[in-house]
Amino acid sequence: MFAAALGSGSGGNCYLFENDGTSILVDAGFGTRETRKRLAAIDRSIESIQAILLTHEHYDHIRGAARLAAKHQIPVYLTAGTLAASTIDPTTIPVRTFENNSSFRLGDFCIHARRTLHDAADPACFVIEAGDGTRVGLATDLGHVDQPVIEHLQQCDALFFESNHDLDMLRTGTYPWSLKRRIMSRFGHLSNDDSIGALQRLLGAELRSLCMIHLSEKNNHESIVRSMTGAFLERAGVRLDLHIARQDRPSASMEIARRSVRRSTMRGAPLQQLSLF
Repeated sequence: MFAAALGSGSGGNCYLFENDGTSILVDAGFGTRETRKRLAAIDRSIESIQAILLTHEHYDHIRGAARLAAKHQIPVYLTAGTLAASTIDPTTIPVRTFENNSSFRLGDFCIHARRTLHDAADPACFVIEAGDGTRVGLATDLGHVDQPVIEHLQQCDALFFESNHDLDMLRTGTYPWSLKRRIMSRFGHLSNDDSIGALQRLLGAELRSLCMIHLSEKNNHESIVRSMTGAFLERAGVRLDLHIARQDRPSASMEIARRSVRRSTMRGAPLQQLSLF
């Protein structure tokens, strides 16, 4: 499976996943022109995208979804709660709704969705599983990582995981206290410390690539996240590819393959079949 972060942060979020003829975007937080530009930077095109999958309705995750869908007739997949809370008009673009805590097919992919804790209507994290059993998890905008989310994201070959803010930078920064409280709340965003704490429970023999995402531009820094995460992995005696997603350009392009033979959960499991077209 190929995966890449086209951009991640409060200015916009978008991730590409492709395998065996299926290409999807998770979130569409950039305009059509910028999305096209970022795809071209990794030798991909909007014309190859077959679906847009949304985590939740916040602007930095859905900004470009409606225009991309309308211009290129790309179906948008989201929960009914996210649809109701968004500005997306299902009468003007192709929309497919799914239930949280369920699994469904998108071409070669099986999408496993799990509800998360965030101040959104019905937010989700995903495990994207290819036909050969390769599994990549993506979890962003997490106020708190509960046990169901931990269990959902285990046994992934690669993981995109939030590390939003440094607590000291946030507390002493210029944000109003109302916003600081929201970010630090159980329904806000993960601090670097909380992210490391969650990763301690997520590390497994399968994991070979890790990308830290949704870093705050004002309350975090790539060097802090890289240092903290690298030190944690060294203490844990774990060797894997570590990436830090950028806001300003595509990053963390990864070719991911299974580390061990594993029975695919796509086979024999009851799945919701959602049409790509």
